[in-house]
Amino acid sequence: MKKIVAGIGFEITGMFMVLCSVVITGLNIQNTTSWNTSIGRYWTTAINMGMIPICIIGFVLLTAGIAFSLWGIFSKSDQ
Repeated sequence: MKKIVAGIGFEITGMFMVLCSVVITGLNIQNTTSWNTSIGRYWTTAINMGMIPICIIGFVLLTAGIAFSLWGIFSKSDQ
């Protein structure tokens, strides 16, 4: 049960980190006047604002949360 609760906590935290970084980047995309055409306007804005590490950490937490939840669901009970 502890693994499931920890997994849900990681999933929620990771989801909020990814969601907030996407929303903040999307709101500030209008302030980007010049961008690299190979990666596009969105990713140039994300790099300039420093949102890439936050998004990566969010994806790692989300993946770890899913792994913990599945591990807790399919593991043997202690009882």
